[in-house]
Amino acid sequence: MKKIVAVIVATTAILMFASTAYASDGDLDTTWGGDGVVVSTHATESAAYAIANYPGDRVLVVGWVTDSTASRILVNRFLADGSADTSCNGTGEFIDTVNDAVASDVVVLSDGSFVIAGTIQINNKGALFVAKFTNTCSFDATFGNNGVATYSAGDGTSARALTVQTDGKIIVVGDEYPTVSDSNDQRILVARFGAAGIIDNSFGINGRFISTANQKGQAQDVVIDSSGRIVFVGSIVGTVAPDAAIVGRLTSNGQLDSTFATLGYFINEFNGNAQLNAIAFRPNGNFVAVGTYGGPSPSDQQSPIVVCLTQTGAFDSDCGVNGWAYLLTANSDVYTDDVFVTPDNKILLSGMINPINPTNPQPFVMRLNHNGTPDNSFATSGMWRGTSLIGRMYSVTIQSDGRILAAGQLDAQGTMSVGVIRLANTITVTTTTIPANQLPATGHDENGLMVAVGFFGIGILLMGMRRRALH
Repeated sequence: MKKIVAVIVATTAILMFASTAYASDGDLDTTWGGDGVVVSTHATESAAYAIANYPGDRVLVVGWVTDSTASRILVNRFLADGSADTSCNGTGEFIDTVNDAVASDVVVLSDGSFVIAGTIQINNKGALFVAKFTNTCSFDATFGNNGVATYSAGDGTSARALTVQTDGKIIVVGDEYPTVSDSNDQRILVARFGAAGIIDNSFGINGRFISTANQKGQAQDVVIDSSGRIVFVGSIVGTVAPDAAIVGRLTSNGQLDSTFATLGYFINEFNGNAQLNAIAFRPNGNFVAVGTYGGPSPSDQQSPIVVCLTQTGAFDSDCGVNGWAYLLTANSDVYTDDVFVTPDNKILLSGMINPINPTNPQPFVMRLNHNGTPDNSFATSGMWRGTSLIGRMYSVTIQSDGRILAAGQLDAQGTMSVGVIRLANTITVTTTTIPANQLPATGHDENGLMVAVGFFGIGILLMGMRRRALH
């Protein structure tokens, strides 16, 4: 793909996003559900852990709903106005009545089918699973075992995020407990499945990479860079604090990439207790990772942390004073679950605010400038805060016109339920020439990026669109 194409792409993005005007940035969009908030209620507790755009300006969320003592995979699909999309299982909703499982992440494929990952109970032990659904929200029986593929080892595995390569292979990250005897021996796990749901034994060792005993922890999110390398974020046991932030990079065959940071890992406690939960590409191919930071020592207040890294794993001085920043919120603990970088290099965060003086937790969406400072033109001092709502936003993305979608859990008459909000959001993009090595690969692409073409134009693909959820 030539550089001249990149110039056209950027210009197209300008026209697309400048053509529609909405309320002030950060206001609830009343064309979504009548008041900007849609809650999908059930008789029992439910939640959405991941959100994705779906063809036809529709919205897809996945998560779980409780059923007696079990958890069930939950899929909801909405039309552009927030009403149920009845082309999904006839009701706009799918609930798995067989498996005891939780869905953590989703990727939409080019034909409208979609892949989810999460954790399933098998013989009273957690196992990582990947499932594929048709565009009508039913299991794709040609994938795995009647639509579901699993990987289990030791005393259990789990999945927290996934992405899909351009060849259709599926990367899943989470954790593994190698030994039954040591419940504290939790390791970072990265597994790869073929497009048909079979573990790919050419990847790592027997289809998976697992961290050593020196990096006990878990991976929370994953992206693939323009060279096919796999970048994951999470946390490991710290040397001073309970947790240290970690960013790792693997080669395309599942080996640690020694050219990234220090022997494949960026690890830092940031003089506090740091956990990274999500990662996204910036327009220039660098990374921004976010999570929750307790500190600095001796404080234990929880705040959003934003860490910016170059493609080699060094601090990116464009962000914060030294490549990172934490964002204090007065009298509140703030837990950050997800990140999305817009085409104009704004950084969106979502999660939960828990006031220190005990009241109900509130969902939030924050917009930051490219340097990690709050964007004061968005909502109130850069943050939309659902002060009249109780809940948490686990996942955030944007639609084709720039409006922000966030999904998670909201209180509905005493029962925590799937909740999706939509906020006004203006995006402006200046015409730039994007380096050829930051353009997406050509050819047939089944990693959800082809779906993004329909929503965003090719330009947004460069921002590494995908959603991640935390549980």
